[in-house]
Amino acid sequence: MLIRDFTPHLCATFCACFLAGIAATTGCDGGSTTTPGKTPTSAPIGLSVEPETLDMGDLVPEIAVTKQVTLTNHTAAPITILRAIADCACTTPSWPMEPIEPGESVETDITITAGLKQGITLTKRVTFDVAGGEPVFLNVVGKVGLFISYAPEYLQAPADEVDPAKVASAESTITLNSADGVAFRILSIEPDIAAAGNTVSAVTHEVRVDWSKWRAASKPIKLSIVTDHPKSPPLVTLIRRHNAGGVS
Repeated sequence: MLIRDFTPHLCATFCACFLAGIAATTGCDGGSTTTPGKTPTSAPIGLSVEPETLDMGDLVPEIAVTKQVTLTNHTAAPITILRAIADCACTTPSWPMEPIEPGESVETDITITAGLKQGITLTKRVTFDVAGGEPVFLNVVGKVGLFISYAPEYLQAPADEVDPAKVASAESTITLNSADGVAFRILSIEPDIAAAGNTVSAVTHEVRVDWSKWRAASKPIKLSIVTDHPKSPPLVTLIRRHNAGGVS
């Protein structure tokens, strides 16, 4: 009698069925784990804020801008907002003092005041703390305009012990240029350790530091230039001092 060994055929059949079952369950990319016949659901929305990103537009240094966002309660119960906190002192949020009723929408103010730095983009975040619920986040963006560019932003003071020739050759000139084409005048320089090259309205100015006046004024570390440009903030140049061990 001829006896055949079916073991290799059974093994091949089992492996093929097993692999086919895996392919039918996971798919080619392995990215889907959804059970057939069921649709995945997202967590229900409690409180929403619209827009999610509030664009404050073009900002002028030290000028406050206020815009509104809308808060909506999507639940069947009142929602109380405990507080609204910004991640920067330049941003001031408000929030409703009374609970937001089911299905109700309320508007609330967001105010941002850009600092002295020009030509930068601000990106801030406001957090609304919800009683008994998850916090809700709002992104706040805005671009601070560039109105007067100037350089350098830092000056290195000459050492006290150097000879007069080296003091005279030390960098001492700050150049100001109108970035938007608006002519301006220099109104004041504080402290009184520097002088403007002219007092007329122009798109370019030079301010020269007098290092002897700087020493007589107890070596201040900051120089502020005020102009009559309608949108420019005071322009601040920092002064690095020399000490026995080097630069301070």
